[in-house]
Amino acid sequence: MTNDNTLDRITQELRELAESQAPESRLPSVRELTSRHSAGPGTVQRAVSQLVAEGLIYTRPGRGNFVAQRASSIASTDLGWQSTVLGERTISADGLEELLEMPRDGVIPLTIGYLPEDLQPLPQ
Repeated sequence: MTNDNTLDRITQELRELAESQAPESRLPSVRELTSRHSAGPGTVQRAVSQLVAEGLIYTRPGRGNFVAQRASSIASTDLGWQSTVLGERTISADGLEELLEMPRDGVIPLTIGYLPEDLQPLPQ
C-alpha cells in the first residue's frame, strides 16, 4: 500500500508545472484537474490553496490559476536607482535632546503621544 493520495498527486503535478513553466503561464483549470485525477473540486481547490500559500501560484477568479513570480527573480531586481536618486542616507540626532526635555509650564507636549493627566478623560 502506498501513502499516495489524490491531494498529494494534484499538488505535486501543479508544483512541477509551476516550477517548469515561466511566470504568468496559465495552469490547468480546476475542472480539467478534477477530470484528469477523478477528484472532487474541493480536493483540487485544497491543492491550489496550498500552492498559493507557498507562493508558487496565484489565482485570478474567473480566469484561472497562474505561475507566480519566482522569489529569485524578485530578489534580483536592481533597486540601486534609489540610492542614486535619494542620495546617501544620514541620520542625525540633532534636535533629539530638545524633544526629550521636560516642557515649560503651560506647554502641552505632543511628542510623547499622551496627554497630561489633567487633560485625559479619566474618572475624577
